[in-house]
Amino acid sequence: MNSRFPKLAKAFLNRSTPGYMVFFVTPFCNCRCSMCFNRKVIDNAAGRKILSLDEIENIAQNFKGLHHVNFSGGEPFLREDFSRIPELFYRYSGTRIFACPTNSSHPDKIVKAVDDICTSCPDAWIRITQSLDGIGKDHDVIRGRTGLFSDVCSLNTQLLALQTKHSNLSIGIAMVMSKYNQGKENSILDFAYKNLAFSDFGVLYVRGDTFDSSSKDVDKYAYEKFVTVVKERARKCSKPLNFTGKLFTAINSVAANLVVKSVLTEEYLIPCRAGKNMVVMDDEGLIFPCEILEYYIKTGTASLQTASFGNIRDFEYDIRKVLGTEQARKIVDYIRNSKCHCSFECAMSVNVLYSPSLWPHILKNFYIQNKSKVGE
Repeated sequence: MNSRFPKLAKAFLNRSTPGYMVFFVTPFCNCRCSMCFNRKVIDNAAGRKILSLDEIENIAQNFKGLHHVNFSGGEPFLREDFSRIPELFYRYSGTRIFACPTNSSHPDKIVKAVDDICTSCPDAWIRITQSLDGIGKDHDVIRGRTGLFSDVCSLNTQLLALQTKHSNLSIGIAMVMSKYNQGKENSILDFAYKNLAFSDFGVLYVRGDTFDSSSKDVDKYAYEKFVTVVKERARKCSKPLNFTGKLFTAINSVAANLVVKSVLTEEYLIPCRAGKNMVVMDDEGLIFPCEILEYYIKTGTASLQTASFGNIRDFEYDIRKVLGTEQARKIVDYIRNSKCHCSFECAMSVNVLYSPSLWPHILKNFYIQNKSKVGE
């Protein structure tokens, strides 16, 4: 094991600032997914004032103990200077886990950026998750881009080759289960295992203010069954993972069980750490506790005026000053006192990580994944 784990442990123990951030680095996207919850921002991307690289550097300098950054968008790799952003958090914030989803468009461009990130952050675990929502034209139609399925396959081949150069690179596949692919989910899983390289296959439950509201017409029991199938397939086809990969997978496995239960029962299961141990920052610098609370406010489910803590630009780019406001405290108190809950996978993973009562379950999943030696 290299020095990554001590860095992660140090960041985890630092409770003065959140340890996990979802960062929407760009509003631009070259896909138009009907189940996307961020379409309104994407469709109005040209008028937004995104954070500059210098501003992001200021944020990173004031954000100590940030062990995990999950990039989002838009399509992150459409941002021309994206490959330079992880290094800022790596250098100033001590971040040692970076996760980034991609629609896989422009494979050559993405591979060059990933190569640069892995090189500039040698002691970090870099996870690239490719979206796969269908096979062939089905995927292209769901994602609103012709030829995208071919790009997924091409990028996957190139990322696999890149792993021979960078041992800190991990590849994941994620499928958003919606009305558009329900009934075809097992075929998609079969295709992925037969034709693609990845360490794990994730199932995301469609949520939020989707562009097409009918995309959420999903049989929750079919979702539950598919998650079970995915886990069983992973158990039978498990591949050797390094320490960080095993830990990441173990946490996500426990979280997945809770997400499924939350979807089925629509009940509060575990205290939500959003706003305390996790924050979301959009491309313009607005800070939120999570991706879903604003939607709950709009639909009348949550009794708040806004889910925004404020804009970090107005607080000298210092996350501590944002979190110290009365507005932030009010929202965090609401999340705790109302027993706020949802199916947001990232938030649930954070809830698991910061809940000591669930650590035995993490350890159990960590050790039963496989008996291969840790390859850190």
